[in-house]
Amino acid sequence: MNYNEFLFNVREGVKDLLEKGSCVKIQKILKNNDIELEALTVLTDESSVSPTIYLEPFYEDYLQGKNINEIVMEIYVLYRENENQLHFDIDIFKDFDNVKDKIVYKLINTKSNRKLLRDVPHIPYLDLSIVFYCIFDNEYLGHATALIHNIHMNMWEVTKEQLYEMAKVNTPRLLRCELREMNDLLHEILLDDIQKTVCEANNGYDTENGTIDANEVAENLMKNMDEVKRQISMYVLTNQQRMNGAASLLYENIIKDFANVLHQDLFILPSSVHEVILVPDAGDIDREELNDMVKSVNATDLVAVDILSDHVYYYNRETDKITV
Repeated sequence: MNYNEFLFNVREGVKDLLEKGSCVKIQKILKNNDIELEALTVLTDESSVSPTIYLEPFYEDYLQGKNINEIVMEIYVLYRENENQLHFDIDIFKDFDNVKDKIVYKLINTKSNRKLLRDVPHIPYLDLSIVFYCIFDNEYLGHATALIHNIHMNMWEVTKEQLYEMAKVNTPRLLRCELREMNDLLHEILLDDIQKTVCEANNGYDTENGTIDANEVAENLMKNMDEVKRQISMYVLTNQQRMNGAASLLYENIIKDFANVLHQDLFILPSSVHEVILVPDAGDIDREELNDMVKSVNATDLVAVDILSDHVYYYNRETDKITV
């Protein structure tokens, strides 16, 4: 089957497994960078909220030889496992007083989001755009988020400038800034991975020479990074949730204060929508090499929806401005 035939058969197969009256839909969901993904949703008389099940990975399984009936059952089970966890009152969106303290912002690429930006309030920032979303603490889903569209702004009778002023206060409060040296963050990630994989049963793992502690393993793996650290210092700026953390560079004085502590201007590498990397300008860094690094990471290491930009930005202490 081609992709469209696959989608049709999945929808019909899931529909046959559900109670009568269930409405099974496959619709395109517009994601960051104007990427459209097909997703299955189920609406019932009891609930107007549904898990969103993206179908492209299932089609990949089908192309690898998995039976369509197995795939339909997997999707059905996935829906059943999640249908009762969506305890979210969508009516909360109707009253602006319920959401005004939960409005935050994030950064997306302007050129890559032309379609999305037609439907959402936004503020231009360099060659990027500031857009707004609400963040809710949900018992089952953790931080549940909802992008703010023009229809919401009009319903609330507020302007995008008012949304921005609220988000300027809420975002640093709800998504607290995290600024760390690259090596420290990599060590933490390595340590976490080691503990999850080889150290689940005890505090270390056995070798011919005895038991090695997970922290020691991580430190040994980081030794090769020390030479890189001496050559070029890098710092990761994000938020504590590491979600849409590139917007942290908008926080008041965060870039200015950091540059003044180092007594250096800064290159800002858009690592993804979730973080940026700050590189002090010691006068020996080739900007084009940094641009090539960003483009290479975007092309090989990032999923398309996480790409923020394909070039570096620059903060000048004298002008106190970030430029392209």
